Amino acid sequence: MPSANAADGSNGWAAFPGLWERANLVRAFLWHQQYSNPQALLNQFLVRLRRFYSVDFCFGGLLTEAGELVDAAVPLAGLDRLPTDFARRCLDLVAHSRAPVTWNEVNAEFGFHNLVLAPIVPPLGAPLGFLMLGHGQRRGYSAADLFALQSLASELSWAAREVQGKVNHHHETAELSNSVKKTLQLINSSTGLIRQNLGAALSREQERFFINIEAGIDELLARLNRLPEVLEADENDFALANAPAAESADAEDEPQ
Repeated sequence: MPSANAADGSNGWAAFPGLWERANLVRAFLWHQQYSNPQALLNQFLVRLRRFYSVDFCFGGLLTEAGELVDAAVPLAGLDRLPTDFARRCLDLVAHSRAPVTWNEVNAEFGFHNLVLAPIVPPLGAPLGFLMLGHGQRRGYSAADLFALQSLASELSWAAREVQGKVNHHHETAELSNSVKKTLQLINSSTGLIRQNLGAALSREQERFFINIEAGIDELLARLNRLPEVLEADENDFALANAPAAESADAEDEPQ
């Protein structure tokens, strides 16, 4: 881990317990919320990371399973200071790193005199993205500060994979639902043709069988059409059940 000025930031390891407790509040908020996609997760995390470290600008990027790099910034106005390919360059810098790096800019090329770049990396495997902290005024980071940042970045990697898994699950559920609907519609059409071909030769018992088949198909289609609503309701119930803890974490994760 790079050296930092222990007189700044968290004032060394003496203040680490308090720093760690505040980091736990960020973790609690991270896991008590529902996110529709990785970018929404990243944006909400950066809002709290900016408060946690009292930085002027937070920037981050996450890789999707398709290899797309999604990024977010808080505040958005800070993006005007960065080159268009800055996110990809940051990801390349942390491609083989597992710990935060810091550097100071004499000329403040991007409008920041002090920058910290941390990889979003799971315990095993390559980084899934990066986090960047920017300061208009030069500031040092203690070893405790950087350790907490590394821990939060690792936690974010797990949350990002969880969100991506849910997104994939929704896509797979939608595709399966559409496939089953098409099969049921085909069965319904075939049943109608058989019924029509039998015509007057159709007995009452056969008619009852056809009615039961058609009723069963209609019921299955109705349940499949309700599936997106049921999934959304489950997510909303989960979010409401955890809302008090999330609001508490949001209120308490301000820097002390």
